Amino acid sequence: MQLDFGTVNEEAAVARQFNLLEEHACRIRPVELGRCFGKLELYSAPGDTELPMSENNVNIRLKKMPRTLEGVDKTSIIEVGVNLDIVTNQGVGFYIVRNDDGSVLP
Repeated sequence: MQLDFGTVNEEAAVARQFNLLEEHACRIRPVELGRCFGKLELYSAPGDTELPMSENNVNIRLKKMPRTLEGVDKTSIIEVGVNLDIVTNQGVGFYIVRNDDGSVLP
């Protein structure tokens, strides 16, 4: 059996597993996010930009991911995947603060 990869865009992939991603975030950071389940917003950054993002690089803009997309339920689960981190609820989790449009705060 041969699989074709790259048939789902990032918005569809996130929307297909939005609930899983949100639940995972709330479970690994229950103190900060536990009461926010159902209200979290997810954003996407360009690949390999973790360090520039942490340095508030003004040239990198985040893209808000939709919670739902019409027809996303028809997307095969084999077409999307997620690699979740295993962490403890100790210390402060990594986060950045941006405007709603994904730009750096003034």
